[in-house]
Amino acid sequence: MSTTPNANPASHANPHTGAAGQRPPHMATRLAHGLLAVRNEDGSVTLEMAQPLTLQAEELEDLVTDLAGLRAELDPPYPLDCPPLCALEPCYTPRHWVACDPLTGKILLFLRHHLFGWLGIVQTPEASLEMLKSVAVEMKKLELSERSPGQGLH
Repeated sequence: MSTTPNANPASHANPHTGAAGQRPPHMATRLAHGLLAVRNEDGSVTLEMAQPLTLQAEELEDLVTDLAGLRAELDPPYPLDCPPLCALEPCYTPRHWVACDPLTGKILLFLRHHLFGWLGIVQTPEASLEMLKSVAVEMKKLELSERSPGQGLH
């Protein structure tokens, strides 16, 4: 999380962060565009502004990135299991970009979400193959359900 305005949260080591990545209660962090985030003892965060903000799309993206970094530090953490589909905001046919990073031997997958912009995933070739297999299984289910519509999808 950034401690200076307009900074990339991943690019800063923060001396106020503990070993588990948790900030002590009442630790203030300056987010993009002067927004101040204060961690409360109950685990919540209070956001404070000195004045109203008017933001263009790129400036709002900076703030969303900082807020996402703040969310990643909160407890409880993101659930490991995917929530029910009805609880998600799906992105239909997103633009995507895939590449191999020859320096690390990892696969880079970027998806453009209509709400959150470009989301990057870095994974091993083995994990990428597992993802590909999962997609193939779901495509096979679709193919089978088209042949016998009474079966439906689960």
